[in-house]
Amino acid sequence: MPQKQEHGASGAHSGGRFGELSRKLGLLLLISLLATVLYFPNLTFRGYDLVPGEVARTDVKSPVEAASRGATVRKGEVVVREGQVVTEAEIAKLDLIESSISREDAGLPALGFFSLVAALLFVSGYFAKRNIRKFASMPKDLLLMGAVLSGVLVLLNLSDTAALVMAEIFPGSSSVYRYVVPVAVGPMLVRLLLNSETALVFAAVSSVLAGYFIGGVEMAAFALAGGIAGASGVRQCTHRSIAIRAGLLLGAVNAAVLLCISIIKGGAFDSAFQIVFTGLLNGVLASILAIGFAPVLEVLFQYTTDIRLLELSRMEHPLLKELAIKAPGTYHHSLMIGTLAEAASESINANPLLARVGAYYHDIGKTRMPQYFIENTSGENRHDRLTPSMSSLILSSHVKEGIELAARYKLGAEITEIISQHHGTALITYFYQKAKASGEGGEEVAEGDFRYPGPKPQTKEAGIVMLADAIEAASKTLPDPTPDRIQWLTQKIVNRIFSDGQLDECELTLKDLHAITRSFNRVFAGMYHQRIDYPEPVDILKEKGIEGSGPGKKGAGENKKDGRGRLRRLGV
Repeated sequence: MPQKQEHGASGAHSGGRFGELSRKLGLLLLISLLATVLYFPNLTFRGYDLVPGEVARTDVKSPVEAASRGATVRKGEVVVREGQVVTEAEIAKLDLIESSISREDAGLPALGFFSLVAALLFVSGYFAKRNIRKFASMPKDLLLMGAVLSGVLVLLNLSDTAALVMAEIFPGSSSVYRYVVPVAVGPMLVRLLLNSETALVFAAVSSVLAGYFIGGVEMAAFALAGGIAGASGVRQCTHRSIAIRAGLLLGAVNAAVLLCISIIKGGAFDSAFQIVFTGLLNGVLASILAIGFAPVLEVLFQYTTDIRLLELSRMEHPLLKELAIKAPGTYHHSLMIGTLAEAASESINANPLLARVGAYYHDIGKTRMPQYFIENTSGENRHDRLTPSMSSLILSSHVKEGIELAARYKLGAEITEIISQHHGTALITYFYQKAKASGEGGEEVAEGDFRYPGPKPQTKEAGIVMLADAIEAASKTLPDPTPDRIQWLTQKIVNRIFSDGQLDECELTLKDLHAITRSFNRVFAGMYHQRIDYPEPVDILKEKGIEGSGPGKKGAGENKKDGRGRLRRLGV
């Protein structure tokens, strides 16, 4: 029977992997097909009709002769405008267009471009999945990147139209204005919603496709440099003004790249002002689009950006207000952990905002039964009337209840993961030892029954919250929290959690743990710093008739002690 269960679990796991692989392949084919449709024109040239008398005579005698004498049609060129007098030179260009379209068989090139895009996406995703640890490869992440890439390709399709419109409004050549299309908005959105590593891979893929769509290798280089600069600029975007500054930085990089392209091509772009204007306008448009579309994609795909984290960190949030009212001890405990986690995250280059906000919400499940947690009690201990196994069940249930509250209030996947992982699979030691000592049930106590459900921390921020939670709670048990004792306690708990294997699945290294320990000690040194004894107030000394008493006189110790008691009663 156990073998059947194991086989069933293995089959379900294999089926899940097969389903995920099928979804990824489906997305790959869908994105490749969409790119092919956008790359090839969907309009067909149907010929032209000329009204007699509207053809002006020139020295060009026939379309064939015009073609032989070098008549060419450039991409984006307006051959004939409405109401224009048509010469035989324009007729020659129209004949060239018609003949080129009639000779072209779009089926084979479309198949080739489709295969090229599919191969590019597959190789990039395969390499990133195997070699880049932080690459977001879940189907939801790939769907997001596919949607963003589709939007970028639509923008690239509008490049010629944008160039013609810009050339009509502003002075200068339309060849420069083709670079006004904000291709960098794609990597910026991916960085805002996912991470830097994924944004880098996305920038590489989108830049190659941009080179195929317009501009060749020059456009590919322009898109790659701009995409990397834009994604770097919106790193930890906690305010919308940061996105605007990122757009200005992107504009400066764009202008520099365009200047280099102009020099390489022998001064192809005549006006330096036009180059700077196009680069800055591209950067500003990219930042505006990133700010506008990020909240939409955040809601559609259930991601949590830094701006959303700032909104969740406000103490007016209903969950935090409920926690402060129902479980004030847990609320204060969470604020302290937030301070510790933020400092630790800054020391190892993790996301301090995510760690702090995750710490605020990590114990929200305790609002269901706050009186069963020691920080919310003052006097009676309700666990005295319960068996150790029941107490353990109540303690571990706050993780599940916290996940349910996070889903109800839509806190996002990142905060929910911290809630579910902040205890990992740690042992509830007190009640486990109590069960062993009492011989509960007359049987051997299973250690697994006294462990949290998990999973273990999967990210640096979740691991930091776990460490801060355990250390802050243990620091309350120190009778005299001197710096040496705090340092000893911090190191002891970090070693215990590490030895228990709770940090095996997150990316915290030994070097990171040393930096985290030092940051914890610095924060605790500020929390538990020593104070000097306040002098006796003059009115109390006069009341006791001991004005002028010194520390060497009889009764000085008693008077000082009595003065401290009065100060405490006065709230000083």
